[in-house]
Amino acid sequence: MFTIDDIKAYKAPRWDSLPDIDLYMDQVLVVLEKHLSVFKRDKEEKIITAAMINNYVKQKITLPPVNKKYTRHHLAYLFTVCVLKNIMGLSDICTGIGMIMNGRHTAEAFDMFCESLDGALAQAFFGEPSKECKSATNEEKLLSAVTAAVANTLYCHYLVAEMQGKGTEAGDGK
Repeated sequence: MFTIDDIKAYKAPRWDSLPDIDLYMDQVLVVLEKHLSVFKRDKEEKIITAAMINNYVKQKITLPPVNKKYTRHHLAYLFTVCVLKNIMGLSDICTGIGMIMNGRHTAEAFDMFCESLDGALAQAFFGEPSKECKSATNEEKLLSAVTAAVANTLYCHYLVAEMQGKGTEAGDGK
């Protein structure tokens, strides 16, 4: 289970922080586990596994690797899917990603998602005002709504865990 300090220190990865070399499956898992660790509910939970990635490829949710190697594009897509899969179905995730990607480079769309996620986590856990979109496109509204849902879901899990096992009052988490 993550702590409030983990949330304070967390910053979703940006495109430029993802490895710019192609990676094998075991390397992909290490990178994704590192960036997704804050979303674990317990230490043993696996956010992503090789079997999950293989299923995403088989279901055409993500592109297959080239010569068993995955690119930054794969990492960005898999990170996004892993963050969203607890609150949305895979079909809706794919549709939403396609809508956000429409006319955007993967790097731009991924960075938009990660910035929105960071803002939503800050809002959910610490009441910090989220960054308002200057233009109210449907894509930006979708991004704001879905990242807020992720952040609030994570905060709910945190509160339940605090109230159940640690004897800390829920209000101490803020």
